[in-house]
Amino acid sequence: MAKMNKRDTFYFWYLLIHIPVAFFIDCSLVVPRQFLLPVQKYMVDLHVGANKDFLLQSPPLWLQYFGMFEMLFQLPLFFLASYHLWRGSKSVLVVVAIYGFNAFFTTGVCLLYVLTEGANNGLSESEVWNLFGLYVPYFVIPLAMMIDCTYRAMRLIQEGQRAIEAKKKL
Repeated sequence: MAKMNKRDTFYFWYLLIHIPVAFFIDCSLVVPRQFLLPVQKYMVDLHVGANKDFLLQSPPLWLQYFGMFEMLFQLPLFFLASYHLWRGSKSVLVVVAIYGFNAFFTTGVCLLYVLTEGANNGLSESEVWNLFGLYVPYFVIPLAMMIDCTYRAMRLIQEGQRAIEAKKKL
């Protein structure tokens, strides 16, 4: 394991923890219920019951599309990015920035939907805000990851460009 700074250590654990979350809960957006493992059904039912998450109970088509993208793009990325963060590779910054954009954007859509459709799905005002609050970290953290990793990748590119320019002057 390479020595990681605190941000990369946080990103490593954040991405690693999302592997079981994506597999056990989020895949229910695209895998028909009859094909889910019993543990997956239990976890989805527990989450929906505890948080009144109408998004997972009856996922709209746009959310199913986001779920498909999560299974095909984000789930493999969780493994890839975690591995490269573990190794200390800076090339992973671009991938993490892209993930950050995708995750904050899709979660932002979910947040707006919860606010605008929560009451229409039988949630009280406090239940809407509870569900909203549950999703907020999945908006804020990827947004911060996107900004941080984009900035760091751009800085590395600029350093490389300066090195090339310095070589040309020799």
